[in-house]
Amino acid sequence: MDLLSDIRESPMTRFQVVGIAVALSLFFVDGIDVAVMSYVAPALSREWETGPVLLGYLLSAGLFGMAAGSFLLTPLADRIGRRRLTLASLTVATIGSALCVVAADVPQLVAFRVLTGIGVGGMMANLNVLVSEYASNRRRGAIIGLYSAGYPIGATLGGLAAALVIPTFGWHALFAVAALLSAVLLLVSAVLLPESLDYLLTRRPRNALARVNAILVRMRREPIMQLPDLPIMQGTRSPWREVLTGSVGVRTVLLWIGYSLVLAAYYFATTWIPKILAGTTGNDALGVRVGLVFNIGGIAGCLLFGALALRFRSLPILVGALTLAAVAFAAFGATLGAPGVAATVAVVMGTVTACAVSGFYAISPGLYSPRARSTGMGLAIGVGRVASILAPVVVGYLLNGGLTPRDLFLVFAAPLVAAVLATVALGVSQRRHPAATLMDDTAGERRRAPDPRTPATDGAA
Repeated sequence: MDLLSDIRESPMTRFQVVGIAVALSLFFVDGIDVAVMSYVAPALSREWETGPVLLGYLLSAGLFGMAAGSFLLTPLADRIGRRRLTLASLTVATIGSALCVVAADVPQLVAFRVLTGIGVGGMMANLNVLVSEYASNRRRGAIIGLYSAGYPIGATLGGLAAALVIPTFGWHALFAVAALLSAVLLLVSAVLLPESLDYLLTRRPRNALARVNAILVRMRREPIMQLPDLPIMQGTRSPWREVLTGSVGVRTVLLWIGYSLVLAAYYFATTWIPKILAGTTGNDALGVRVGLVFNIGGIAGCLLFGALALRFRSLPILVGALTLAAVAFAAFGATLGAPGVAATVAVVMGTVTACAVSGFYAISPGLYSPRARSTGMGLAIGVGRVASILAPVVVGYLLNGGLTPRDLFLVFAAPLVAAVLATVALGVSQRRHPAATLMDDTAGERRRAPDPRTPATDGAA
């Protein structure tokens, strides 16, 4: 559409920057929600006398909820709007975190963690779409990198809070901190988070023209007299059909494979590193610190992706990051006997793995048209969450079966190699079927004229 194309080719306004900043802050909730369980795991397992298998289920409960939220709630954003779904999901996440504070046993905590995860999962993919839609073409890759940093920043804040709160107030108090932060962000979002222009222009909800013009005025643009015509294909194809059929469907499957494998490795590391290091060294505080530096590396990785995306296309960055992540996982397992060296490797491992996750966030929205974007992203992130659920549980069984921590990290290097292959295949599919790419108004190379042989999808980066 001419309006959206003009907005995305223009410098970003204060309204766009504020909206993206709010979405970035909401990604903190994802990081805190996942990390909080890993930080309380050593103290909780001692107090409730949980073994590795049961602990694995506790670590995966929130991830299970996130998968359910991504599958069931996120596609609703293509029907009811990105903003409305985000506010509803964040409300559910806040209630879930608050209930975790009063959990009295494992079944209750599992149930409350699932509820929290449903809320977080419902808004994460949706926020990724919203950020991609409000970012300018030139800055989208860098902004997605900054946005992706929200997770490791949240996980890092959770680690800092854990170091201060748990020794004094106990592990329940860390959930209270998470609930309070979610409540504050809910109030901020209710005031500052905008609705998606893409949604308003393609789904045409009630008073769509007035709502579009209200946003345009805040962006210091002239109002429009009528809504632009919809492309015929966007007006007739259902979101699910677009996502799951034809050459776009092939790329969807490749995206699921690559994203789910890297997420499995990432969540294995972020949930189990504190416990593994604590068990290896007998020092709970050391486990928390190494988990913390892994997440600090994750922040660096997201920012690194953003910087690289200003100069290079996202797909090659993604392939390189996945390759280095496989090497880093193997190296971390080999250095577990030397905690100082392992901490250094953990920074590198967190950096390249988070860079890879950012790469998937960057390339994914451009695979789909505006009316199917939340559906496509929700399904992809839901599949990735399923892998992240299975990873901690499988690790519990592997440890219980006698596999050493060193061998665990070698095992998880293999899926990262497979993710490299899936990502390369995705690039090949893009080159062979560029006409199937549907993100017409946000696609293309940002720094030079697009090669007609190059798919527009990567321009979503």
